[in-house]
Amino acid sequence: MKIWHLISNRWNSAISEYALSTAKVTCALGHDILVTPLLEGPVAARFQEAQIKVLPVDHFGPAKFAKLSTINGNFLPDVIFTYGGPETTAAMFLKGKAKLIRFHGYKSDDGSLLQAVTKRLGHFHVDAVIVPSNFVAEGLRDIFSMAVNVVTLGCDTEIFHLTQNEREPRPELLIFGRLDPVKGHREFFSTFKILLEMSEVNQHPRPKLRIVGLPANLSVRHIIEAARVLNISPDDYEIQCERVANVAEFMSRVSLGVVPSLGSEVICRVAEEFLLCGTPVVTTEVGSLPELFVHESFGGCYGPSNGPGNGPKDQASALKIYDILRRSHAENMPTRRARSEEARRHFSLGTMQENISELLKKQ
Repeated sequence: MKIWHLISNRWNSAISEYALSTAKVTCALGHDILVTPLLEGPVAARFQEAQIKVLPVDHFGPAKFAKLSTINGNFLPDVIFTYGGPETTAAMFLKGKAKLIRFHGYKSDDGSLLQAVTKRLGHFHVDAVIVPSNFVAEGLRDIFSMAVNVVTLGCDTEIFHLTQNEREPRPELLIFGRLDPVKGHREFFSTFKILLEMSEVNQHPRPKLRIVGLPANLSVRHIIEAARVLNISPDDYEIQCERVANVAEFMSRVSLGVVPSLGSEVICRVAEEFLLCGTPVVTTEVGSLPELFVHESFGGCYGPSNGPGNGPKDQASALKIYDILRRSHAENMPTRRARSEEARRHFSLGTMQENISELLKKQ
């Protein structure tokens, strides 16, 4: 089968990651794969690094329909995957007898009749819709007449897997990802402050918060100021703004992963990566995050703090995180390995490959 992936997403977003994983699994299934991304930006390079054939274009507007038509005529795809609006529109004039599968990675519906009708009209040529979670599927199934298929993102277990590292002497929590206000770094310090107080009361080792990520709309200075306002000692947290060479080793070594996001998180790759590395994770309840906890050993959700405070909600959240952190820090290697293996059954490229294979059989 010949499969053509069209992606207009320019940057290394969660949608780009999903497109890359989908291309990898369709290639692993033995299909002939071609990817057409945008010419500039890092996305095309990532497909090339994965040794997937790439023929980029400047954009997916009408001016490029001739070039897209030439690529289409030479390749003659059986199935076309699209990941955004511009390429889905372009595919209307390209698909011919090919089946068109449209990926949706946003939850942006306002529930209005006008938006539903507009979206339905824009998908009359689409044969199937694919989404990363039930959170996104909700509402879409009421709009579309075609199938809406939930296929969770799969991560590469050759990269993300449990290493044999021992835990650090102090229980460590790790927030891994870009420094951005929506990611909730500053707000989590209110909860972390309570964790420190709990450790003192119970005479347990003080936890340490590690933050790793490149600045994006939020500076290190803003994070340090959030800690200073709460009188959190610099000895209790560390901020690293360099890329980590061996992410699996890093994630395997800490006691708990934290995803304190205040919004978005339709696709939460980093939480899956923690679990594949054998480390439990705690997250807020936004987006698709609650769907990650399909096994009791994976961790759980907590209610995020709205800022400095020590109210009942903050106490309840901190207590839940504290219990998970204490248990995780004391875990042996077999327990961590069992979590990693369970995560493989849900979040690996192999599992995604099985689900995509079933989807293609239906077309």
